[in-house]
Amino acid sequence: MQSHERPSEGTPYAHGPGRPKNIPEAAIVLNQCIIPREGLDSSVPAALKLKKRIKRLALDNELDHLPIGDIISVALDEWLTTRGF
Repeated sequence: MQSHERPSEGTPYAHGPGRPKNIPEAAIVLNQCIIPREGLDSSVPAALKLKKRIKRLALDNELDHLPIGDIISVALDEWLTTRGF
């Protein structure tokens, strides 16, 4: 039987033992007044046009500041959690 998983949900990675108990939910961390941060360097496929789409989102919603780091934090946290890490 063939799986109908989306590419982002495929199985190229081993599933982890589960989200570590000592990692708080992203919403709890992002709602704090002071958040210690660390850099995360990454390059993304140009074909996805993420920079352009982010700018369009900000313009369409009249946002002066779009917290890209927070958006990336939530997306990566959810991605890792669904894979058991």
